[in-house]
Amino acid sequence: MKELNRSLLQRLSRLQAPDCPSVSVLGDFLDGQIVAEKRPSVEAHLQTCPSCVNRLIDLRELVHLEKEGEEPPQTLVNELKLLVSSQEMPQQPVRSVMSRIAEVLSTTWATVREWASPRFVGEVAAASAVAVFILFVGPTLLQRQPPGSQAGGEQIKALSEFSVPEQRILQSLSTALTGLDPLQKQLVSTLEKLPKNLLLEETRGATNVEVYKKAAPATVLIVTDQSVGSGVVISSQGEVLTNWHVLQGAKQLAVVFKPQRGVEVRKDLAFAASLIKRDQVADLALLKIQAPPQNLRVLPLGNIMEVEVGQDVHAIGHPGGEVWTYTTGTISQVRPGYQWKGNDGLLHQSRVIQTQTALNPGNSGGPLLNDQAEIIGINSFRGEGEGLNYAVAVDMVKAFLQQAGGRAAAPVPSQRASSYRMEPYGTNIVGVYIKAVAPPPDTWFVYDHAQKRLAYAARGDRIATQIDTVLREDPASKSLTFYFDLDCDGKIDLIGSDSAGNGEPDRYDLPQGSLKMADLATDLVQAFQQGIIPYSQLKMCR
Repeated sequence: MKELNRSLLQRLSRLQAPDCPSVSVLGDFLDGQIVAEKRPSVEAHLQTCPSCVNRLIDLRELVHLEKEGEEPPQTLVNELKLLVSSQEMPQQPVRSVMSRIAEVLSTTWATVREWASPRFVGEVAAASAVAVFILFVGPTLLQRQPPGSQAGGEQIKALSEFSVPEQRILQSLSTALTGLDPLQKQLVSTLEKLPKNLLLEETRGATNVEVYKKAAPATVLIVTDQSVGSGVVISSQGEVLTNWHVLQGAKQLAVVFKPQRGVEVRKDLAFAASLIKRDQVADLALLKIQAPPQNLRVLPLGNIMEVEVGQDVHAIGHPGGEVWTYTTGTISQVRPGYQWKGNDGLLHQSRVIQTQTALNPGNSGGPLLNDQAEIIGINSFRGEGEGLNYAVAVDMVKAFLQQAGGRAAAPVPSQRASSYRMEPYGTNIVGVYIKAVAPPPDTWFVYDHAQKRLAYAARGDRIATQIDTVLREDPASKSLTFYFDLDCDGKIDLIGSDSAGNGEPDRYDLPQGSLKMADLATDLVQAFQQGIIPYSQLKMCR
């Protein structure tokens, strides 16, 4: 291939489509060697130019051809020279077929600075001749599907085709924020200063039996034409507090009181009620019994300032139709400004009290009580992990009762993509494009060797080209665990748990002992070492 000299290669590298980066610039971007000042503009261009994205993919393919391709005939080399000469002529205002040839020809140039070997130059000629053939046979073929990275090839996979663990990770990484380095480092610093053991106060106050006797008559069963739930009487005028989602979609509703003895549901204890107001944001609703019975048992509202972590709490409700069920537990934490996605399709936010009190569907709307049988919260929802139960705090209840009107909540925004572009690498690694628009992929799925189960996922959380985060799902609890290497030294600095299932860690812990990225992502480390993943700009923190 002496005919194809270095001068011709330099002329090739300068070719570019109108308003697009040159082939050599795209080659530098693919290698991760582009100057920092140019990178933002190239990335912005790639987000709006599918043609240049296809060029990057073609450049990557030529790396493979350099190693395994055959020598092209001399006629193809001559064809390439003619194309270059044509493209160096002055361009016409109206784009001609030859100007479109220049765009396709630009896909043949893959980092000529380093790959100017005779064999690779032959592959450039072969690819260029094929591009000429495609243009003259059918211009519509210019919009072809980008080739895959290896046999089996790239594919677009619908979200519904992924397994449940894969969908959870895709949702998490699609919605989670990146670049939380300062916050996470502060968490590490704070956690290191905490004492290793926390002492809880001893159980105090009234007995469980006394709390139940006081609270059960004021805890009502709410029956609608849609579902059942719980509520609590808060005034002698027959006002009943519950969750908004208990009433959502209901056209008729009734309030049932507990009989003096036993727990059977009796018609003579059922009273019609109507909705007075609701707060969808905090998931609260206030009912009014139309003709309340005399001598109503009423429960007072407690004081949020007296609520403490470790405090004993009590709950009464109707889980699964098991009416007036009593459970007890402790307060795990009080969380201000907490957000959650309800089964009602709305995005809620409120101060909540997290407890270990056993709650189930049917408990929603019932009271969370202190030892004095005062309402300190309204039991509202459960997390996906064990012992993760939440009640809207009493100060939010008081604010709701003082409001002149209600509040409407926004629907949960749909942030999932309907499909994801994927590329296989080796036998058990798949690159997934979640936010990236150009190679390399920004997320890596690693399967067990039978490819029946997702073992873990990895990505660059702070810098896209530095893989510093590993995600694993607990098959039992279905919760995600994030392992963060904050300084990319190969050691895990922080562990986050997405116990609420909202795609972001809601609890952080320090690792117990030394935990290394290489131990968590062994297959991925080996794939980089063996060249199975070909992107030289990527780095595995280790």
